[in-house]
Amino acid sequence: MKYLIAISLLCSLLTACDQNQEKPTIAAPNNSDIDALKASPENFKLLLENDHVRVLEYTLKPGTKDITHTHPPKSSYIVSGGQLKVHYENGDSLIFDDTAGTASWMDHVGKHYVENIGTTEIKIILTEVKSMANK
Repeated sequence: MKYLIAISLLCSLLTACDQNQEKPTIAAPNNSDIDALKASPENFKLLLENDHVRVLEYTLKPGTKDITHTHPPKSSYIVSGGQLKVHYENGDSLIFDDTAGTASWMDHVGKHYVENIGTTEIKIILTEVKSMANK
């Protein structure tokens, strides 16, 4: 299975995608979710929001970290890549080499923060899916 993060995605997200990395444990959604946009407004920019999705632009400069957050299920598209280190709540961390032009899908991602350990600015477009229950 292909893997992204980054947190990204972001990514994580992010999040970032490295198909050769072992997939981290992804926590189920719960009441302790932390909205990335509220936690790190300097890194996440709202591009679009409606009843179905929220689209965010994520930017992380070299040598910087974002603030601990979570993600609902999402797709990620890497606009400009680089090297990210994702730190998970359980103490584990993974390093990802994000490549511009790649896209991926990830289910809910539990608490984590991301560090840009490379020399280039990272930019990722995240499309978070809102729950379709009761709609």
